Amino acid sequence: MGCFGRRDDDFVSCAGVENRILKTDESLFNYNELMDYLDTCRLFDRPIFDYNAIRHFIFYVRDKFDQPMKRLWSEKKFELYQKFIIDHRHCGLYVKLVMVSPELASPPEEPKGIMIPGGKQPEQTQVHGLKVIRGRK
Repeated sequence: MGCFGRRDDDFVSCAGVENRILKTDESLFNYNELMDYLDTCRLFDRPIFDYNAIRHFIFYVRDKFDQPMKRLWSEKKFELYQKFIIDHRHCGLYVKLVMVSPELASPPEEPKGIMIPGGKQPEQTQVHGLKVIRGRK
């Protein structure tokens, strides 16, 4: 799901955003039914651009294809999707399918933190009897 962005008189209020909202694979409980629904929406042929159709798509997928043991989206994510649709309705919304190769399907591994020795630790000071955790002189 994404938006095209919005620019008014050289003022960019949104540069355009695209988010992955659902990863499908054959391990989903209703995988075949979901694929049939995506075909019915013609998402294999073209994206959905209509605001009302996008809202319907998000609600229908959640209501119809939630997993028995694991939800497709947490309640917080679903609320974020709704907020995104409302906030970006003037940008021009779309929902499209993106085929991802198996190598790119999993997110890249987080880099491990690097400890850089040296540097002075911030001093702790007392301010009117209250301890400041971190501060500067």
